[in-house]
Amino acid sequence: MILKRHAAVACWAVTLCLSLSAAAQDNDAAAAPADTSARIKNTVRHPGSTTNRQGGVGPQSGAALPVGTGAVRSPGKQSTDGQSGLDALQAPVLERLNFHRELAGLPPVSAEPRLLKAAQSHSSYLDSANEMGHYEDKKTNPYYTGNSPFDRIDVVHYDYAEAGEVVARQPSSHPAAAVDALIAAIYHRFIILSVDFVHAGPGAVLKAHQGTEELNVTVDFGADVLPPRPPPSRLTVYPADGQTGVLTDFDPAEEFPNPMPGHTLVGFPISIQVDARHAFEVKSLELYEMPSSGAPRLLDTKLLTHAVDAETPAHAAALIPVVPLAPGTIHRVAFSGSVSGMPVSRTWQFVTAPTSKVTMSFASPAIAPGAVQRITLDGLDGEKGPYYLCYAPARLVKSVVHESEMQIAMTTTADCEPGTSCQVSVSTSYRSCAKPFADGTFAIVQ
Repeated sequence: MILKRHAAVACWAVTLCLSLSAAAQDNDAAAAPADTSARIKNTVRHPGSTTNRQGGVGPQSGAALPVGTGAVRSPGKQSTDGQSGLDALQAPVLERLNFHRELAGLPPVSAEPRLLKAAQSHSSYLDSANEMGHYEDKKTNPYYTGNSPFDRIDVVHYDYAEAGEVVARQPSSHPAAAVDALIAAIYHRFIILSVDFVHAGPGAVLKAHQGTEELNVTVDFGADVLPPRPPPSRLTVYPADGQTGVLTDFDPAEEFPNPMPGHTLVGFPISIQVDARHAFEVKSLELYEMPSSGAPRLLDTKLLTHAVDAETPAHAAALIPVVPLAPGTIHRVAFSGSVSGMPVSRTWQFVTAPTSKVTMSFASPAIAPGAVQRITLDGLDGEKGPYYLCYAPARLVKSVVHESEMQIAMTTTADCEPGTSCQVSVSTSYRSCAKPFADGTFAIVQ
């Protein structure tokens, strides 16, 4: 949980002693959380901090492109940077963070140069070290700025009242997709939707990795002065009341720590949280499927509270459906509990995204060696960002040109043996050729 900041100590000698003690405790990633009553600053909260584990969202190690497979990224929409001081990767991260905060009824976080410097350094470190997590141990790395989030934020002289950090490693080139992955991951969502953060530093690095692309994103959140404490009736829920297009599923194995060990694909998590300065108690939290006809159906879920799950902060709770949610369906959430001793209840609804399918078609099922195959994608959602067009065997493809996001010209080679028919497999994916959303084959015939 996020602790309240302690008052400054008047005696300079005591202040020096306490500062060194706080830095030493934060520097030890493996040590159990120490008593923070002697700290000048709170620890930087991140997933894994309460259970002494690395946190993050995405694969722990990068995946190489399959042997014999080629990939080309589509152009996507041109990035627009409306935030001063942010580059073409950082700006969409901040924009997407505030998109989700606005959905949840929270004020936006603004870019803070010192937090930006700390986050960008950490993303660069993770990228160069081929790692994921909140701790750095390679002091000879040119991007090393400190072992813990506390160290890195302290180095840039951001004097915070509260601070937090999230990291993601995604086989994608789209910053918004990395933020969406963070918001789907329940422990990371708790930090992103904290009401007491006012600043953010989005750091992002995109780099080719063994034939694929990887995006490392770090976001450092903070508040130098805490905003006024909201009333107990102020609840932050997600998905928000009336939200549409909500994802139906979540892969818990891609969040570290794993909130649902032993499970594969589960339903999209539902969360509720209050300001960390309030006491929070859950009496009941239930999720119902609301079919177009018939009675509501209570869904099987796992309830996460701090009492049963140390990674869930004391001011929050979550429901994780055991199986994916039904697409294109209204779902209702019912909560009953108390905030700082005041009884509070809330009922809200959201709608899951309908099933949508992107189809791939070819101008001709068979073409001659060296000819151009035209590929068309129908049903593509441009808001999801650029995708990867993957093809195998790569030796049969000379070039790939995106004439638009939906229209591709693929020129073949003359490597197909005379008198034979060679098959070319084509797929499209948002995740560097993993988990394709459309695929097909065509033949090269002499």
